[in-house]
Amino acid sequence: MFRIHDKGPFARVARLSVQMSATKAANAPNKSQSPSEMTKLKKVEWYAGQLINDAVTKEKAGSFEEAIVAYLNAADILLLLAKGQDNYTVWKSYSDRAIQCQQRSRVLMAKRSLASQK
Repeated sequence: MFRIHDKGPFARVARLSVQMSATKAANAPNKSQSPSEMTKLKKVEWYAGQLINDAVTKEKAGSFEEAIVAYLNAADILLLLAKGQDNYTVWKSYSDRAIQCQQRSRVLMAKRSLASQK
């Protein structure tokens, strides 16, 4: 168990990190929630996750073009979500996920061009 000190240079940082993790846990979407029960922000985040899941499914099925489109659409949505964030950690999370989607789409583009050259 961590002990939070009320004095010292890191007291404020410790309190903020505890508050942020408590807020993050309270605002985390429940996997069993349907989209109609979520806030607009969570609906958009859920939709981006669905696009990523669809891209993975299409990639496994061998449909690289459709997977690329789905990854790039998810990246666009995640970047829009990041743009509207004031909290750095949330912004970083959205940005990192968008970067991963863009990198995956680049890999698929390379695979597609290699497959077409054969």
